[in-house]
Amino acid sequence: LVSLSPPYFLACISVSKAEIYNLRPEDIYLVHDDLDKALGKVAIKLGGSARGHNGVRSCISALHSNEMPRVRVGIGRP
Repeated sequence: LVSLSPPYFLACISVSKAEIYNLRPEDIYLVHDDLDKALGKVAIKLGGSARGHNGVRSCISALHSNEMPRVRVGIGRP
């Protein structure tokens, strides 16, 4: 289900879904793993580069913007 008001949570971000729901990048929360954070630590960040994360890079490319809020969840290094 997609909420009718921000924030929106989409399992898979694509330009077509963003257009269908008339979403701007700043309306989408990108939740992703972060090797550089300790397991279970969470940080919220607005915009910035992908920092080598291919999934984040893909979202930035699909939305043509890096201005989406991000929730970084630490998974730690093995």
